Amino acid sequence: MAVMDLKPPSWKQLFLIGWWTMDRYKNKTAIIGDGSVRTGKTFWMGQGFIYWSMTEFDETNFLMAGKTIQSLERNVISPLISLLTERGYRIKYLKQEKKMTISYGGHTNYYYLFGGKDESSQDLVQGKVMLP
Repeated sequence: MAVMDLKPPSWKQLFLIGWWTMDRYKNKTAIIGDGSVRTGKTFWMGQGFIYWSMTEFDETNFLMAGKTIQSLERNVISPLISLLTERGYRIKYLKQEKKMTISYGGHTNYYYLFGGKDESSQDLVQGKVMLP
């Protein structure tokens, strides 16, 4: 599967990929993407999350959440798998287990996918994944 044709990223989109590399933001623990619909926030922030986690951690569990597993797969996981595979990342996606293993640059991390429509959904994931 080829990576979708992309326009060159705007400075805001580039910021979403690498904000964590900037000295000014090194001590921050979160970023909020705000803006119009269909501006690429999900796509670019997803990349930034993977680059951050693969650079800063090894053998660590992470959680990726969406409103539903299906929307998470469609809007985040599928585009990321395509893009990252072309960039040399090794990805093993176990759809039934809702688990993705990514290896790159001597690091391997585990990403558990979670669909959470409401607060009660947290019970499904508590105790399964220990976040860093």
